[in-house]
Amino acid sequence: MYYGWRLVVIAAIAYMLTMGATYSALGLFIIPVSQEFGLSRAEMNSALILLNLGGAGLSPFIGRMLDRYSPRRIMTAGSVLFGFSFAVLSFSQSVLLDAVIIALPLAAAVPSAGTLTMSVLLARWFTVHRGKAMVLSALGVSVGSIVMTPAIGWLLEQQGWRSTLLITGVVCTAILFVLSTLIRERPGPEDKEPGATPEALARLQVLMAAGSKPMRIGEILRMPNFWTICLSSSLAMGLAQSLSITFVPLALDHGLSVMEATTLMSITGISAIAGILALSAVADKIERSLILTAFYVLGAVLNAALLFSHGFVMLAGCAVMLGVAAGAMAPVFFALVADHFGTASFGTVRGLMAPFLAVIGAILVRFAGEVFDRTGNYDLLFTIYIFAELGAAALMFSTRYCHRRAMAPTFA
Repeated sequence: MYYGWRLVVIAAIAYMLTMGATYSALGLFIIPVSQEFGLSRAEMNSALILLNLGGAGLSPFIGRMLDRYSPRRIMTAGSVLFGFSFAVLSFSQSVLLDAVIIALPLAAAVPSAGTLTMSVLLARWFTVHRGKAMVLSALGVSVGSIVMTPAIGWLLEQQGWRSTLLITGVVCTAILFVLSTLIRERPGPEDKEPGATPEALARLQVLMAAGSKPMRIGEILRMPNFWTICLSSSLAMGLAQSLSITFVPLALDHGLSVMEATTLMSITGISAIAGILALSAVADKIERSLILTAFYVLGAVLNAALLFSHGFVMLAGCAVMLGVAAGAMAPVFFALVADHFGTASFGTVRGLMAPFLAVIGAILVRFAGEVFDRTGNYDLLFTIYIFAELGAAALMFSTRYCHRRAMAPTFA
């Protein structure tokens, strides 16, 4: 069995643990922690902002290290940081200390023990099936919300929030540490990707020989495709994040019950998984910039539909579109970056793009709330988002005409 497919499983588990224990489970701690420390909901929500901004600021350095040093050692260090962060948070009596831990060691642990390190490794191991590998590994994020959230919720009821943090940190660190010992950093001469033609294998050898060193940061920033990919994807992913947060309040404003509103989010999650599985069959057969362009156009259609959707059935249709688009965008984006900049510079480029993804996403989330507060509804927001999505689609489509660092695999 080609080792790369085992790495897909390892990546999915790492995503499940790092994302599931942080982003997916964060809401479970808001009430008990706010009650103990006397914090408002807005102050508690700042934990997510600190985690996002900390990760955005540290990712460029982590990405550069992944291109220069051993990903296994970086993942091992990230695993230790993950457990350390949860342990300190479980014992801490200081809100300031908690903020520092979330913004620095925990924000570094999530990409180094999971998201950034694993995407770098997958980019190295796959050429012909790179899109499929990236897409299938992303199932771990969705599974994390399904598995980790109820497990951590059960622990909260049984042990309290401090013990839950400690137990979660210990278990996740142990599993991540074991996973780090199992990874192989690069394919060897005997590792041949299934389905690769002799021409594709020869091309891969040439690329590995020519691109063994990462590009300089200045060279990357001068490439037009860095900006077309970065800005279009940051805008589209930020719009999707903004809509995800807006969906439940929108449903409640239209008279739906809380149960119906939460059901819409379940539909979004299920659709994301279904979309990922469907996309895995064609992710390497269609040019990736075209796939992302289509997703961004789908986002424009979604916002247009939200202007006229009021009942449960129509909003459920919108939830399906949101789930399909939001669930599959990130892994296709990762594969596209590897195609254009090569595996030797993948970590550096991903790290450089991370601040744009985080900052633009935060701005759009805040913008959505401001529009509602000033107008009393989301109609203006959806209208603006239609044109924003079309702008992102046009920018992504232009990537096809930009020079790329590495040769992409041949699409059937």
